[in-house]
Amino acid sequence: MRRDPEGPVGAWEELERRRVLRVAVAYLAAAFTIVQAADLWLPGLSAPDWAVRFVLGAAVLGFPVAIVLAWTYDVSPEGIEKTPEDATADPTYDAGPGRLWAAFVLAAGAIGAVLWTMRR
Repeated sequence: MRRDPEGPVGAWEELERRRVLRVAVAYLAAAFTIVQAADLWLPGLSAPDWAVRFVLGAAVLGFPVAIVLAWTYDVSPEGIEKTPEDATADPTYDAGPGRLWAAFVLAAGAIGAVLWTMRR
């Protein structure tokens, strides 16, 4: 039984099919590690005060870029390929308006991350 592609469930399936969630989790873990290392090491290396903020800002601004690249491209053993848009590429996937929900979820997450960072 296929699920309805409309609504949040369809958006979640689209994010999983395009492997966006894996990229988001991996990016957040790597960015957290890099920011923590910068916060620990840059003051000891007599770097300017803004250096840690620059690393944090670069990590925040790089997140939407990584998400868009994960949405658009798929890394496979054959190399980097454009993610197929049609339903024939994945027979278990039912194409439909779920893409609109997926785009909304991605945009809301990116805006939330930027606003959260600006608040700090």
